[in-house]
This record gives sequence, C-alpha cells and structure tokens, in this order.
Amino acid sequence: MSVFRGDSDNDEGNETQEGGEANGASVVNGTKGMSQPAGNVPASAMRRTLARARDGKTLDRDEATILLQARGDDLRTLLSYAGRTRDAGLAAADRPGIITYSRKVFIPLTRLCRDRCGYCTFATVPHQLHSLYLEPDEVLDIARAGAAMGCKEALFTLGDKPEDRWHQAKDWLDAHGYDDTLSYLRAMAIRVLEETGLLPHLNPGVLSWQDFQRLKPVAPSMGMMLETT
Repeated sequence: MSVFRGDSDNDEGNETQEGGEANGASVVNGTKGMSQPAGNVPASAMRRTLARARDGKTLDRDEATILLQARGDDLRTLLSYAGRTRDAGLAAADRPGIITYSRKVFIPLTRLCRDRCGYCTFATVPHQLHSLYLEPDEVLDIARAGAAMGCKEALFTLGDKPEDRWHQAKDWLDAHGYDDTLSYLRAMAIRVLEETGLLPHLNPGVLSWQDFQRLKPVAPSMGMMLETT
C-alpha cells in the first residue's frame, strides 16, 4: 500500500510503502534511495535529459523514452518541470491557475469491433445488441439532449472497423448506403455539427493517413486509446 503526502506549493512530500521509511527518502520497488532509474537507462543519460526538459528544449523520441522510465526523485523532478511548463502556459493565456474543460455528450455509435481485447467492457457481439448501430435519428436525439444540457462536444465512441469481423455490420452499412463504418461516422459527425452545433470528437480506432484526412475536416479533435501490459 502506498501513501503520498505532498505540498502543492513546494512540490515536497513523503512517500511510504509497507515496510518502508518516509523521512524524505523515496522507497522504490522496496529499495531505499534518492533515485532509481528503471530499465537500462544510465543515470547520466537521465540527468542530461532532465536538464534539457528543465531548460525547455525540444525532446526527440529517444529522450522521451528515457523520461518514461523516470522513477523516484527523477520522476518527481520531471513532474515539477511539467507543472512549471503548464503554469507558464496558463499564465501566457492570461488565465493563471485556471484549467478549463469542455462538457461532452457520449454517443456510442456502435459497440461492435473487429478486435478481441480481453479488458474491454464496451465492445460486444451482434446477438447482444438490439441495434448494431445507432440510427441517424438516435444520434441526433442524443446530441440535441446534450446540447440542451450545456454540452459543447459530441464524443463519438465506437469499435475499430467492425465490418472487417462481423458480416452483420457490413450488411447494416450496405443497407444504409455506407461503404464502411468510417463513412457512417463522418456523415453523423457532419449532421451533429450542422444541426446541433456540437463539436464532434471522434474515437474511431486505428486510422490510415487517408482515413485521417477524411475525418479531419469534420472533427476538431480525435482520440485513440493505447494500452500497455
């Protein structure tokens, strides 16, 4: 069990783990010490990369990979630099200390997916669904209800190209005049934007560059979930 107590003003704190000590030293993976870089990252490489982050230098892929392995005091140092960058950006935007957010309404366009991810509780199989995809009127009803409640964005969630796995999905798309799920998603994003004013945020899964270019004009933002084990 871990407990961390920190002071948001000075970024100081004590971390304790069961069987460990908490008097200013960090306990990482059961080892007491001031800094424990993970993996095969030399301490000198970690110090050099942290210094570049501190100075606001642009980091390349290798440097970002090094920082992903920061632990103990190195991680706390990295977080302090990230917080400083965040605060500077907020101050430059003339809203110091203010973090904004955008209200979103959730539109599950389809729960079918070509993938078989064991942890996923969203995706399902055709016989478990009353309808394979939300109909256009259902999409708009959800979007209008969200707009009435003050939402600014429509969060489209869906599986990754379900027609590649399920013939039922392809049959539904064919019957409704769409070549694929992304074509239907694009059409619904346009309608939501034009008829409700909500800004579409799309989570369509893996995209090719061509797919991205198809969706970019109708979506101010897109997202993709990446999982590691």
